[in-house]
Parts: sequence; structure tokens; C-alpha cells
Amino acid sequence: MKGQISYVIKPFTLVMMVIVLLALYGFLNMSEVDLKRLERNNELMNTATATLLLLANSEDCLAYQVKETSSSYANIIDVQKLNEFAQKYKDIEPECARSYEFGFRVKINDIENSSGWEFGASNFSIGKAYRNSVEFWMPVAIRYSKKVVKPGKITIYIVDGELEKIAGFLDLSCKLGMLGQKNATTTKISLSYPLTYFNNTLCIESNPKKCRKVLCKLDFKDIKSKGVYRITTSFKYPNKLMVRT
Repeated sequence: MKGQISYVIKPFTLVMMVIVLLALYGFLNMSEVDLKRLERNNELMNTATATLLLLANSEDCLAYQVKETSSSYANIIDVQKLNEFAQKYKDIEPECARSYEFGFRVKINDIENSSGWEFGASNFSIGKAYRNSVEFWMPVAIRYSKKVVKPGKITIYIVDGELEKIAGFLDLSCKLGMLGQKNATTTKISLSYPLTYFNNTLCIESNPKKCRKVLCKLDFKDIKSKGVYRITTSFKYPNKLMVRT
């Protein structure tokens, strides 16, 4: 019997060693561009997971807070907060869980009642401006009242793209300015399309279906051609951001 098991295990072990060596060889021969893409994809996955946990468990986000003890329960969402988020953040990510590198939209469903809520960015990068996206979900409970708690599901769709990156940079600069940190900030951004600003949104090719809302009002001159740009911002009280390329 031992001989038969050994007879089976040895070839299996050899195959596994070959697979591991091939994977290691492939990793070592990846280009710098491939390695950066892999690192960015891992960061996107980590951000998706962390954002869902933060939304469901932070009292600043959706977590139900027990007033008597000022504590919260894990993964129990307060339906009152959920209604507020669906209205206040219908086309932009909530500040309590904001990622300034990526853009996301969240859906929360009451499984029993087939009802749902949504909030977050309503449009994302497309075409050459799009890099990658991830969709991820986890179970939650939705608290309607002390006696009514329903099973639910929270899903995040998170996107890595040029529009998300520049909007995130501008929103972070705006947020820092509102907090009193008014120093100029600078970044370098690669754009595959022209970029315009109107109605408090940044848009690819002046297309209203390819726009993202931003936190501050911008003093921004349209970027009329694709290319690599260095962008500098400075904050002007109470909520205006001066943007220069």
C-alpha cells in the first residue's frame, strides 16, 4: 500500500515542482511594465476589499451605532444612513471611504425584499483611458429597526483609469485645502483623450456620459490634446481649486 501511495505521490510532486518553476521563471522574466501592472492590480483588489469593510464597519460610513454604548456591530448597516448616502453621494464616492487613486460605485441589496440602494461615481474611464476594474461583494445585515434586520449584499465596482486618477488628485487637493493645508500640489498625468471641465464635472472629449463630478469648483483650462501633463493646484477659500498645466 505504501509503495502504491509513493508511486502516485512522486510523479505528482514532480509535476507540482515543474509548475512552480515555470511560474517562477515567468515572474522573473516579466518586464518592468508587467510588474508595475501586476502591482497596480493588486492595489486595486486590496482597495476594493478595504473599502467594503470600511463602508460596512465604520460609524462614519454605514455601520449601525448603538447609542447607549457608542459602539457598532460588525457588518450591520443602518438603513437610515443608507438612505442618506444614496441621496448625498448619488454621483460621487462618499468621503468616509474615498480612494483618491481609483473610482467606485457601490450597490447594496436587501436579499429578501429585492430592494436596493446605490451610490458612488456614475461614470468611469473608457477606451484607452481605462486600465482595469474589479467587482467584489460580501454579505451584510441591513437594520431597519430594533426588531427588523434583513440579510443583504454589498457589491463594489472599482475602476483604475485616467479620469479616476486626475479627479482623485484634484479632490484630494481640494480636501487638503478645506482642512487648511493650502500648499500647492503637483502630479504628472498621462491622458489618452482631451479633457474638459463644465458643470462641476471633468469630462473626456466633452462627452457628458464620460464625466466625473469633483468636490471643488475648478479654475481649469481645457486640455485639448492627449499627452503627458504636469498639473499643479492651489486652493482658494472657501471651495475653489486653481488648476494649472
